[in-house]
Amino acid sequence: MSKFTHIARSNRLKNAGGCYPDALPYATTLAILLAKLAKVDVKTRPAITVVALFMWLTGNWRVINKPSDIPDFVKISGASPCRQYAFRNYNDGTVSWTEYARECKDKNKTTYLWQPIPTYLNQFFRTFITEKTYHIPFLTLKAKTTLFELMSKPWKTPNKLQSQPRVRKDSLQNYFIKCAQADNTLGAIVREQLIVDHQAHHRSAMYYQQLNSDRIRYKLFEAHNRYLSRLIDAARNAKFHSHFELYLKGFSLNLIKELTKKADYLSQPGEISQFELDTTQSGINKKRIPAILIGSRRSLDDNDVSHFFQKLHNLVEDAKKSISVKGPSKKSSSANQAALRDYYNKATYRIALLFIVLAGARPTHGISILSDYYSGGDITFIKDKGVLRQLILCDYLKQEIEHYLSLQSVIRTQLNIHTKLDELWYTCNQNNVPIALTCRGLRLFMHQLWPGVVPYQLRHFYCHCANTHMFSDKLFDNDIDRLMGHENLGERLGSDRLSPRRFALMKDYLNMLPQRLRLKEFIYV
Repeated sequence: MSKFTHIARSNRLKNAGGCYPDALPYATTLAILLAKLAKVDVKTRPAITVVALFMWLTGNWRVINKPSDIPDFVKISGASPCRQYAFRNYNDGTVSWTEYARECKDKNKTTYLWQPIPTYLNQFFRTFITEKTYHIPFLTLKAKTTLFELMSKPWKTPNKLQSQPRVRKDSLQNYFIKCAQADNTLGAIVREQLIVDHQAHHRSAMYYQQLNSDRIRYKLFEAHNRYLSRLIDAARNAKFHSHFELYLKGFSLNLIKELTKKADYLSQPGEISQFELDTTQSGINKKRIPAILIGSRRSLDDNDVSHFFQKLHNLVEDAKKSISVKGPSKKSSSANQAALRDYYNKATYRIALLFIVLAGARPTHGISILSDYYSGGDITFIKDKGVLRQLILCDYLKQEIEHYLSLQSVIRTQLNIHTKLDELWYTCNQNNVPIALTCRGLRLFMHQLWPGVVPYQLRHFYCHCANTHMFSDKLFDNDIDRLMGHENLGERLGSDRLSPRRFALMKDYLNMLPQRLRLKEFIYV
């Protein structure tokens, strides 16, 4: 296999919608880890087990190179603000639940928010946290050394597990990252919170999307539960019950047998709120912390976008009327030619802006379809970042392009234009010479109708619509990546495949966009 082929295949495997890791080999290696933890000295075993499992859950073993790198995890009060390496038990009145401080990444800003521990681990963590003293680190340096050696030394497979498949321990440590990469329902922002930066498959995808922290908390909680359930189910089917025991000082818990009922605040549909105890007044009150927005700040409101395109429609319509007022066309009439050019150029800007908002084209790269690749069908191509990118056109946009091309044919005849460009649409200068559209020109034109907003924000809006699409079958993450043109080597034109069902689903979504924006048909000639 060539290097090119290997990289292409690797990229496809990392994309959302790929295969999840085979659960049984990972369950076997997890059983080996739990067996090693069970042999630790009884006094430090609960704390070492908690830290080992937590760092596995959060994928932090990759940055541990020596015992002192293991963080000083502590218990803090429910009235204290969330901070790095903190744990707490929160009781909403139904079931007490352990929460940990999660680093929330948003561009260059980091915030720490409370995240509930997965359901399978809650009883073990809750019991351990309850017995801990506030602000005292879980592990001493000696205990850290014990844990570091346990994680660093080779893991031999116990005789009872010799017949079972297993993975390397470093693969086990990356289990949640591999699941997050394959999960087709997470969304780019949530996936970015689960995996390390350099392993994000499409690094810019999250900056087109927006979620609030309560929604992110819910999706992370559900994802962790799904990924753990795969291992627990595989262990249950393989009858690993005796290998999935977690030990506290006075008793033990079996991960396969135990499943705690969720607290009410974790059972609300779609969101999990964050609370803090307020002790400033008499008694103790639970104060809800407002959610924060993560991701794109450049998306636009539906009504604002709809209003903009209505203004644009009226502008082009007025330009059309100004021609008919001047009487019949005369080639010798410079005034009439100027009016024709003005009308045509405004129509060109309109079709380019429709192309961005309805097809997701990048205004800084491919503002126009390439003439050689346009056939009037559902599929077309643009030159995007130096490579051909496939686009799906909705029925409304196809119709508008046909109307525009009819106008272009008339204008070329009226203005005696013979030069052709690679682009399907273009403007004309005062000398009636075709000029390719530029991002700057489009931006200046848009500024006249919508000051302070740039064409690229229409692409952000396009992604926002895809993420909030609820009218038919849900779009999966790899569908949105395809619509946005987020692709790496091995996923580009000629390397990927699109099933008829997924194509039909995306086409249905695209056909809903003009209705959502209340766009009107414009007949140019």
